[in-house]
Amino acid sequence: MDNKLKFFEKLKNKLTVRAANNPGAFMFLLIIAVNILFIAFSTLLLMFLPENKGRGFTEMIRFAFTLMVNPSGRYQYSDYPISLIITTVVVLLGMISLTGGTVGFVTSIITSVLERSAAARRHLRMKKHIVILNYNHKVPSIIYDYCFDDMENTYVVILSDQDKKKIRNQIDNVFSVHHAKKKFRNIIIQSGSPFSKLDLDRIALKDARTILLMSAGGEDTDISQNDERVQNFNIFKLFIFINSYLNRNKSGELPSILAEVSDSKTEKLIREYPFKAGDNSFPVNFNELLGKIMAITAVMPSLCNTLLHLISFEGVEFYLEDIPKSVSIPEDIRRQRSAMPILDTGSKRLYIAESEDLISKSGGAGGYKLKKPLPQEKLTPCILNDKPKILIIGCNNKLGYILESLVCFQKEYPDFRLTVVLMDTEENEEKIRKFCNAPEYSSLFSDENREPVIVKDYFEPFSSEDSGFSLSEINSVLFLSDDECSEATVDEKPLLFWNGLKCCDKLDTHNCIVEVLDMQNENIIEKRNNDQVVVSERFISCLYAQLGKDPVRLDLIKDMITFESDEASRNSRNALSNECNILSYALNSSSATARKS
Repeated sequence: MDNKLKFFEKLKNKLTVRAANNPGAFMFLLIIAVNILFIAFSTLLLMFLPENKGRGFTEMIRFAFTLMVNPSGRYQYSDYPISLIITTVVVLLGMISLTGGTVGFVTSIITSVLERSAAARRHLRMKKHIVILNYNHKVPSIIYDYCFDDMENTYVVILSDQDKKKIRNQIDNVFSVHHAKKKFRNIIIQSGSPFSKLDLDRIALKDARTILLMSAGGEDTDISQNDERVQNFNIFKLFIFINSYLNRNKSGELPSILAEVSDSKTEKLIREYPFKAGDNSFPVNFNELLGKIMAITAVMPSLCNTLLHLISFEGVEFYLEDIPKSVSIPEDIRRQRSAMPILDTGSKRLYIAESEDLISKSGGAGGYKLKKPLPQEKLTPCILNDKPKILIIGCNNKLGYILESLVCFQKEYPDFRLTVVLMDTEENEEKIRKFCNAPEYSSLFSDENREPVIVKDYFEPFSSEDSGFSLSEINSVLFLSDDECSEATVDEKPLLFWNGLKCCDKLDTHNCIVEVLDMQNENIIEKRNNDQVVVSERFISCLYAQLGKDPVRLDLIKDMITFESDEASRNSRNALSNECNILSYALNSSSATARKS
């Protein structure tokens, strides 16, 4: 899909945004513009008078304004009939535009028009915009990330039944937390129901570029397993409804649909839904994606920021361009100044770059060359030793995907002999025992680590009453957030667990990876030694922002964080087939980041 907007499409979108967000100011500007046109027209009329021949345009503007404001002024004209007619027209224009009575009358008309349009909930005249249906805490971060993209061609419409002012305030708060120098202003927030065809017509859904189906959320929403089932079912219902709506309004190219889900069953239902409006449906299982990212970070903690840099618009971006004729990837590498070609898929070549404007520009004779080309042999991960042991503290819906990815890593790199230890409090003892005893994860647990470590109090994880578990052989510790908590206690468990172990000096020489759900808690972590923070909301919001611009990137991102042995998680379209993987490898006694193809 062509993401670039034509000039008139961009102008229409921008005017629509201004009129929808501040209709009073928009109409006031229109009144000023009309008055300026009246003055300009009056100036041109006065310049045609015989007695004004040779006078300058600036002087005529002053004369026109004086005559319009004060018709009884001292500016005298000759007795030419044309002079009488023109001066009379100028005076009438001044009476229409500048007199108090007329301004009051026009103001009352405008107020009436605004009230009628608000009651009628007028349709938005927009094209190629991104529509977000429903609102939750991830949306402000999505909006924030678009500040680092091509804002002139990016327009967002949010349709939700929540209060518009609260949504606007939460979006502004995200920009304040990050001390952003610029804000994304091409956004319209509309009140309504995603299940209302009238409301979907009103936001020009059929003319959108991408539709994001988000789970509904709010300040008082509890995050629990039962709620996630309800949310997934509601997403599936909304997906069916949107497909029916788009099929009814089929005209030209249909928008892509991204559906936020949290389990593989709902993902499969959407992916295999038989009555799709085109082949543009992309279920996004955020628990799986985050689980894979955390697995990679647990093995190689230094890659946490690298992965975020790849997914965020604030860092590098992914681009799919037509493959240059008779130019191989090695040749393309040598001629590129600012883009890195990664792989070919179909008729497209994948690039990673910081600026879309510089994509596919040849360097000519003095073109760019890599000083150290990527090695041809298979890259080897750079981890602390050949027997890595990972301690995972906590249990949430990502844990299964984390263990699955670690099993695949173990199969792909058997020389490292990876082992895992699970730890949690008593209320989750049964859950983590099931993971320890599951046959599919058995290769991760050695005989001495088969039993999970159960602690009674995460304020004091290693009290005298607990078993004599030692951290001496642990390479890295992954702290997971709790799914079953309210927003009032979000991130309580990983932060207190992390603090308890830090306070007793148990983790001074270990790599700590702490998952937090609230972006504001990132700064609480004191990044001593090799501590890393995985901000789940930030990762997922950046991912949604990328997919909102080009959903085809989903398979690429999944492929980059999926190990080759992970057969169950290969992308369904087989476009990339696990040809790409993010690894850290040793180079001249230092770490570097590269890809494997």
